[in-house]
Amino acid sequence: MGKVRAAGPPKLESESPLLTADDLAVWFHCSRRAVYDRVFRNQIPGVVRLGRRLYFDRVTIQEWLKRRLLAAPRDDLEFH
Repeated sequence: MGKVRAAGPPKLESESPLLTADDLAVWFHCSRRAVYDRVFRNQIPGVVRLGRRLYFDRVTIQEWLKRRLLAAPRDDLEFH
């Protein structure tokens, strides 16, 4: 039986300060492989390596996403 992903983005309060690649995949609406590809291309900040596993600092990711949203042209944020 396959692993079931969460229905939405990880909760922001009262959780671990570290996110998994699966958490980010849900957040970014992509595959875990796509998250790893972006890490290896240095496109995602806040990477924490613990042994062979990758984790992501929750605060760093949140701040990075906020900066990207604020820097995006208004036209990019509109829904069509």
